[in-house]
Amino acid sequence: MNQQRKQKGKRYAKIAAVVVLGLVLLVGLLFLLGVLGIPDAGLEDNSWGEVGDERIEVITTVWLDNPNPVGIGGDADAEYEIELQNVHLAEGEGTGLGVPAGQSAQELRTDLFYNQLPVWWHNHLTNGEVSDLQVNATVHTSVGPLSGSPSGSYEDTIETDIEGALDDGFSEFEGTYSGSGSDLRLPDGTAIEPTVEVENVTTQWGEVTESETEIVVTAEIHNPNVYPIPTPAFAGHVKMNDIRVADWQADEVEVLDAEDDALIPGGETEERTFVAVMDNQRVPEWFATHVDRDERSDVEIAGQFALEISGSEVTMPNSEEAISCQYHLTTAIFVDQEADMQFEQCGVSPLEMTNAELERAGATLDLTETDWWQDLDGGLPGDDGSDGGDDDGLPGGDDGDDGDDDDGTLP
Repeated sequence: MNQQRKQKGKRYAKIAAVVVLGLVLLVGLLFLLGVLGIPDAGLEDNSWGEVGDERIEVITTVWLDNPNPVGIGGDADAEYEIELQNVHLAEGEGTGLGVPAGQSAQELRTDLFYNQLPVWWHNHLTNGEVSDLQVNATVHTSVGPLSGSPSGSYEDTIETDIEGALDDGFSEFEGTYSGSGSDLRLPDGTAIEPTVEVENVTTQWGEVTESETEIVVTAEIHNPNVYPIPTPAFAGHVKMNDIRVADWQADEVEVLDAEDDALIPGGETEERTFVAVMDNQRVPEWFATHVDRDERSDVEIAGQFALEISGSEVTMPNSEEAISCQYHLTTAIFVDQEADMQFEQCGVSPLEMTNAELERAGATLDLTETDWWQDLDGGLPGDDGSDGGDDDGLPGGDDGDDGDDDDGTLP
């Protein structure tokens, strides 16, 4: 009896093995004939999802193509990652995805690595405001004994010109500015009404780290007055969608290559370089608003120069206002549109530097305490006490004549 059972078991095992082998051969034959196939997959689209506090959602869509007949489905696992200028900004996965016959799509959702955005900003600026975008997706599919791991990728280049906007905006400082009179008068009775000429203003990025970005503004300051003037103070801000990504007070700005007193002598032109610092930790907050507005940002660049001489204040522009220029920034990271940095307009906006700020920035000067004033000795430098004639000091020339042809007496 036991021997018969063993023989039946062996017979059933052989039959089962033949059936399995037949099924394998059948599947293989159907695969060779193109009736059955391994599902294919790839990257279809990327888009932005929900935007919240310290959260930016990314939606990655993969397409699936199962060539097998209806009723022969399968399973898939997907994994994907997003890099922007060599910064790993997002990664995610989807498991147990159904693969129905025919074509289908699956949405995969993950959050952007919010704390990596300052690192991207650093890489973006140091690469000339150009970022290479790369999205990679791999889908592991299986149908019965058949399996595969097709992959897809998306690449693009993202460019901005925020530095160009800063350069254009702050070039609006170029011009001539005058202050109001003070109670102080020169020995010849002339009231102190200083004038300042700003020329050749250029702006560029300075040193960029993962935590800070320098905004470097260089200007030629001409002093047309007979007396010295202090180096102007510089205050301003950069707003993107009302987020102050950069905001500097006058006493927070470093002035490069200026002597201790930083005075500009009368009649001289000297170059001054001002360095304002931007905190890169403000970038994520702005980027969230940029994404939420379909990758569009309203950019405002504003600034003011100011100085004070013996109670007479000169602001550039005048009337205690700041130059304010607006731009419209559009990118095309995941939104299908034309990237651009479009100039809108320039005008003025309120900005007032207090006298205390000017003092802390070294932009105030009491002429009576300068060597120039002490050297006046009763007259302006170069003034010998004459009224412009040569030897006798009388108007009209060296013959004492006043210009008439009668008696040559003084009128």
